[in-house]
Amino acid sequence: MRIYRNWLLLFLLVFLTLAGYHTVYAQSGITYPPETEVLQGSVQIQGTATHPEFWKYELAAAPQGTENWFIITVSETPVVNGVLGVWDTRTVADGPYSIRLRVVRRDGNYDEYFVRNVTVNNAAPLPTPTPEVTPTPTSTPTPKPPTATPVQLTPEIPTPTPGPTNTPETGVVPPGEVHGGDNEDGGSQTTSAIVELLTQAKEGFLKGVMVVTLAFLAVGIFFGVKNLLTWLYVRFFLR
Repeated sequence: MRIYRNWLLLFLLVFLTLAGYHTVYAQSGITYPPETEVLQGSVQIQGTATHPEFWKYELAAAPQGTENWFIITVSETPVVNGVLGVWDTRTVADGPYSIRLRVVRRDGNYDEYFVRNVTVNNAAPLPTPTPEVTPTPTSTPTPKPPTATPVQLTPEIPTPTPGPTNTPETGVVPPGEVHGGDNEDGGSQTTSAIVELLTQAKEGFLKGVMVVTLAFLAVGIFFGVKNLLTWLYVRFFLR
């Protein structure tokens, strides 16, 4: 009985490994150039071309909106996040193009990935950096000595000294004036504290709901897997 159980566990382990292997190697595609990119000269086309049943990949291009595909490169070596091929864009006319990656499997079937609206523009020269212009020093004229300004003497007239003024006592509020600043500040602080408490309570409630939901989900998955294994065991080994 233990031997059957070990075989069942081995089967499940191999199945999960193959499923993860297929997921990892199913992410083929072109990462450079992106759509609407302007290309000049030799361009390295980068990406991933792989599959569990990999045979080869084909890299091709065609004028935008046509099916006149021409091969850039063909390789039977899978590529993961690397250079798929080099396209010399000087061999084609300027204009918009599409790039196609075809990953062919051993049974002859294939998957295709496209990048549209890349523009080949070899007629326009590459922009050259503008040299910085050094300003030419200019001679600064020597300032002339200041012209003397005539000073007119004005007789001083004594200013009368103001008499003492009555200073209101500190803390005395004139009749009819009411200061409500303290009440307004206290009210705004109380309102802010209430809003902050309500916000914290809402966040705590949402976190609690999320934790409870995840816990129920984990328990459901556990019992589902347990029931599946029990059914397989009874179905195949107790008959």
